[in-house]
Amino acid sequence: MASHFILHLHFRLQGCHGLKEKRSRLAPLLTKLKNQNLSVIESDLMDKHQEAIISIAKVSLNSSSLNRDLDQLLAFIDEDRNDLYLIDYQVEQFV
Repeated sequence: MASHFILHLHFRLQGCHGLKEKRSRLAPLLTKLKNQNLSVIESDLMDKHQEAIISIAKVSLNSSSLNRDLDQLLAFIDEDRNDLYLIDYQVEQFV
């Protein structure tokens, strides 16, 4: 039976002065995540210029590969977030 997780990432975007700028700063990360066959959305704080919550969903065949995928995803985000500062994250895991 398949397992899945939803990862919620809370970012701060220092010096962001408008929603258009916010979207353009989030776009490269969202595109890279979508290219890894992940479902990705900006799920909260859409009206805040300097904060964003991104939610990512992943389905896997078993919980061990799901945990490995989660670890790899968190490492990727840590390396590739550029000027986005990760404030917090929360994981919902369903096995």
